[in-house]
Amino acid sequence: MAVSDIHDDAAEPSRSRGGFAPLWGAVFVALICAAPLIAVAIVAVTGPWTDYFGHIAGTRLPIWLANTAIVGVIAVAAAGSIGSASAWTVARYAFPGRRAFEWLLALPLAMPAYAAAYGWYDLTQSTGPLGGLVPVVRGPVGAGFIFAFTLYPYVYLLAREAFASQSSEAYDAARTLGCGPIEAFQRAALPMARPAIAAGLALVVMESLADFGAVVHLGAPTLSVGIIRAWAGEGSVADAARLALVLVSLAFLIFFIERFQRRRARQAAASGRKRPPRRVQLSPVRSALAIGLLSLPLMAGLIIPMGRLGWLATHSAVGRDLGAALWHSVQLAAISGGVAAILGVIAAYALRTRRLPAVLAARLAGLGYAVPGAVAAVGVLALFGWAQNGMDAVWTRLFGMPLPVLLSGGILGLIFAYQSRFAAAAIGPAESALARITPTLDGAARTLGAGPVEVAIRVHWPLIRSGALLAGLLVFVEVLKELPATMILRPFNFDTLAVTAHNYASDERLGMAALPALLIALAALGPMIWIARQMTRSERLVRKEAE
Repeated sequence: MAVSDIHDDAAEPSRSRGGFAPLWGAVFVALICAAPLIAVAIVAVTGPWTDYFGHIAGTRLPIWLANTAIVGVIAVAAAGSIGSASAWTVARYAFPGRRAFEWLLALPLAMPAYAAAYGWYDLTQSTGPLGGLVPVVRGPVGAGFIFAFTLYPYVYLLAREAFASQSSEAYDAARTLGCGPIEAFQRAALPMARPAIAAGLALVVMESLADFGAVVHLGAPTLSVGIIRAWAGEGSVADAARLALVLVSLAFLIFFIERFQRRRARQAAASGRKRPPRRVQLSPVRSALAIGLLSLPLMAGLIIPMGRLGWLATHSAVGRDLGAALWHSVQLAAISGGVAAILGVIAAYALRTRRLPAVLAARLAGLGYAVPGAVAAVGVLALFGWAQNGMDAVWTRLFGMPLPVLLSGGILGLIFAYQSRFAAAAIGPAESALARITPTLDGAARTLGAGPVEVAIRVHWPLIRSGALLAGLLVFVEVLKELPATMILRPFNFDTLAVTAHNYASDERLGMAALPALLIALAALGPMIWIARQMTRSERLVRKEAE
């Protein structure tokens, strides 16, 4: 819940006064997130039909759909197993290094899936160090496991919180009735954490659906690849929009299933929260086993691919203009993170009012994360095209000549697409930070004569700035890794690290792709460490309060 259920006289003014500002703010955020998707739907329905779409519908589309399904199923199964098992071990057992693993296990989110694919493919191909010893990481199966190892932290973080907050009564009762540890976990603890795990798995599968670089490099083209090919190869925005509509339909289906599971979680939690259980101290042998098992996903998702990329980078030539690509990446990520943090706070204030129109608008903005980057980019192209045509008509009527091209993507289009894609990720941290402020503080400040703006600046901001920073850093990391939207919308001669790495890898110059891919992971690693430690610290405080 966004705010506590306090209905005293002091709190009421904060909900009744200034109600229109949060509403219009939420509508603004919702439009930013939803406008590209609406544009995609309009273009898909009204755009010209070509022979290309009919051709791929009977030839390539079944393969893209099959690859999408295989990649998604493997990613979900493997990430769910890794994330749930890791979360249970860290939440319920005590062993040396447990506190370090609490935040270390979240760090593979700093590794782009395509960068991990470069490293693992080079390691396992016939000429690589592991060639012949393990299967080559390629195809939809290989891509599925790459996504599992780089995205399992979504499941791990949510499941860890769920397991740590559970009462141990059901688990202890199962053990008393003769169940072993694994059976008790499956029959007692796992069902109660299932909605949280489903939320993490929804993020895993949506990220897998949105990927372009990893599936292309590993020879497993999915619907995302089809969208890029329709736009870049055929120059057909309408056909790209139709493929995007298929992809986004799958994403929204997953999103609504996750929301249904989350609603069940809230209903289950309504009965009250019990005291968290004490952690079980493991013996030295079992502690060593736990440390070894927890190290495996960390090694597979971060350390091994980073090490291989580092080795390749030191044994290959350095590409040109790599400094400019690094600057472009950091610049776009920083601007997008700052804008997303502001939009997240605006939406969080709308949720705090608990007024139905404002809440609905803010929740609509939250749908943006279900929109893959390629879909957002196609939508932005359509919106900018319509805007340019409208300005051309007015300019021609006034001056007798068309307006020079002003809107064709570029930096503005990139920022727009990033917000449509990632602003939703900033709403959760901002909402959580704002929810910790009781409405009685608002009432006290109003009693002392402070207006709504002064209350927000002097009372709220000092308390929510860490949440806003967390929201901005989350988007910073995501934008650093984003590839398909950047490929479609970037200005001419404006490459980022992601685009540079992809271009080299596409030309089979994997050694030259290694350094830009490694720089992305290194640039994201610092913010990701801060995010992981901040989330861990917050969970520890909540646990201490419960105890």
